[in-house]
Amino acid sequence: MRKAFLAVSALLFLDTIVQLYLAAFGTFALDLIPNHASFDYHAFNGQVVLRSLALLTILVAALAKAGKNTIWLTVGIFLLTWVQLLVFIVGGMLTGAGPDNPSIPGAWAVATHAVTGLLIIFSCYWLLLRARRLDRTGSVTRPEKVSAQAPAA
Repeated sequence: MRKAFLAVSALLFLDTIVQLYLAAFGTFALDLIPNHASFDYHAFNGQVVLRSLALLTILVAALAKAGKNTIWLTVGIFLLTWVQLLVFIVGGMLTGAGPDNPSIPGAWAVATHAVTGLLIIFSCYWLLLRARRLDRTGSVTRPEKVSAQAPAA
């Protein structure tokens, strides 16, 4: 099960990189082709694929007995995917901004979407490192250093 946890963690991390690529693609495609549905790929991947992988990772981490801190990390990643959606909803409600009514305050509120996305990427990378350590050593914690102390007399 540890290998499955490593594989799912790697897929989750790779999907966050794909998500970043799709965000950039959507931004530049809109500059080139107005009213293009280029952000639909980013939205679908974030709402369906990334969130499903995060949910699957919670399950596999629990089955792999990855430890409570690692399982909570996977739960945190899953919850951050919901925060990504709430940033748009709450930001739009507080500022009155939307696709038909763009505004600078709305842009400031929704810009936290990028910061939260980076937090997800770093969290997934951290999870991948923990999954790799679990697969190699059987523990997600780092081995303690043994100091070369003189024997007590």
